[in-house]
Amino acid sequence: MAKPVAAADLPPVRGRYVERADMSAITWFRVGGPADVLFTPADEEDLSEFLKKTPKSVPVYPVGVGSNLLVRDGGFRGV
Repeated sequence: MAKPVAAADLPPVRGRYVERADMSAITWFRVGGPADVLFTPADEEDLSEFLKKTPKSVPVYPVGVGSNLLVRDGGFRGV
């Protein structure tokens, strides 16, 4: 099993990190467990810098608006 990710492991951003984010709150189907960290970028530049500076060992899953997305009840490791 992958090691949990914490906001402290990630680069500084202008956007927002939420640890143990409830993914059911942002998916259309309202199902799913927590993500280790949910990142909401301030803008495109913030997202670009986040992706450049985040360690390659950290799983990053783009979510978009949460449509057509099912998250398992156990959530997922990563951002």
